[in-house]
Amino acid sequence: MDFYILKKQQELIAIPASENNCKQYLDSGYFYIDKVAACNETNALKALQAKQTKTLKLPLLMALLALPVIFAAWYNLT
Repeated sequence: MDFYILKKQQELIAIPASENNCKQYLDSGYFYIDKVAACNETNALKALQAKQTKTLKLPLLMALLALPVIFAAWYNLT
């Protein structure tokens, strides 16, 4: 089942993916964040957090892998 993740200030909610229902929330001040597939609301919020964490891990991993190469190049140039 698909869920829309919506945010109002610091509150995140997951609602079943129904355009009419989503429009009501958007009209009441919520902002659309993402659409995720999950079996219930709790798992939908967890899926969003996992998705965001995965997005942050890759650049961090690349930066950590680049550091030894930069240090080795700096050492060889000086």
